[in-house]
Amino acid sequence: MKFIGKIWTTILNIGVTETTYEKDAKFIRLTNALAIIVGIWLFSIIPSLLPYYPSSQYIIYNSIFFPAIWLFVLYFNHRGWYTFAKLFFSYTAMVCVVFNSLQAGRESDNHLFLLLISIMAFYTFPPEQLKYISRVSLSALILFIAVEVYLTNKGPIIQAPPEFFQLGRLITLVALCILVYIVTLYNYKTLHKAQDLLEIEHQKSESLLLNILPPTIANRLKSKNEIIADKTNEATILFADIVDFTVVSQTMEPEKIVSLLNDIFSEFDTIIKNRNLEKIKTIGDAYMVASGIPESRADHCEAVALCALDMLTSIKKGITDDSKNFKIRIGIHTGPVVAGVIGKSKFIYDLWGDSVNTASRMESHGAEGKIHVSKDVFEKLKNKFKFEEKREIPVKGKGIMETYFLVQKI
Repeated sequence: MKFIGKIWTTILNIGVTETTYEKDAKFIRLTNALAIIVGIWLFSIIPSLLPYYPSSQYIIYNSIFFPAIWLFVLYFNHRGWYTFAKLFFSYTAMVCVVFNSLQAGRESDNHLFLLLISIMAFYTFPPEQLKYISRVSLSALILFIAVEVYLTNKGPIIQAPPEFFQLGRLITLVALCILVYIVTLYNYKTLHKAQDLLEIEHQKSESLLLNILPPTIANRLKSKNEIIADKTNEATILFADIVDFTVVSQTMEPEKIVSLLNDIFSEFDTIIKNRNLEKIKTIGDAYMVASGIPESRADHCEAVALCALDMLTSIKKGITDDSKNFKIRIGIHTGPVVAGVIGKSKFIYDLWGDSVNTASRMESHGAEGKIHVSKDVFEKLKNKFKFEEKREIPVKGKGIMETYFLVQKI
């Protein structure tokens, strides 16, 4: 059975290549399947027609001729002539039905297959080929009406006993039921497979969106077509920069630079996830983190301080052998910020305001291997963390500022 299944799968996929979209492949497979199944069915009724030979001779010839020419459907699909393959099968099937209907008469109900062909056009052609769907469907309907009218006034060409026509009617009804079942089952499976694939892609899109934006912001962006801009008076911002990374990386291979940054920042990602903080972005070899935005929390400053200590520890221990040669500077400030989503393509969730600039200045005016914080951070954490004594330093755009180095949690 496995061998037969393998052969059947191979036949179904004739014309389907690696570059064929799945939405197109299903129409190719269905056309191949119908050409083979209908051909086998026609060929299989020959033994039941032999007892009525020579009256049934032309139907027997039909049952040999059309299955043979329908093998060309597979050839046309193999050559990539997908539309022609569908049209060829549809119109030759109409000719076959009309011929058999005229031979066997109205009593055989053979012309009912024309109704099935009319419906099948909507399954075998893709939606964008509506003109072909219409042509095939209407052609089959017109032929059905014409044959019905003709057979109402004319008897069958074949002169045979009544049981021959009863047999013909039975064969027609059984074949119709089988074909309707096969096509319905195929499309049912195809539809559900498409829905499953759509759900997988949706989950991928959701995952990618949540990697770019905080969950609350992502939900707002999906539900409302509006500018997302929030302000909070209580947020803490951290900047971390790898000291002299630009200089050292000039002697490294590009793959190693990217790999090293990925290892370090992936470790930072794990830290902020464990601390339930918000990664804002990376800028070159700099890493930006925030807390208290988009969702407020009372311990935003403490959480960022603990994150900074975790970052220092991870670098000192050595995330990788290469990372042991690097040190980081960290700067932290707390205060009001504005946050929002900007851009139509490659959009980002970003922060603005004096607090962001001050946090950046704390990093750039800091020292390697240390956490440089503003007076505002010191005031919030002085009872929970140990600090080195204050410094007064000139800061670009800020004048003389009172700052501290955060050492450890008390």
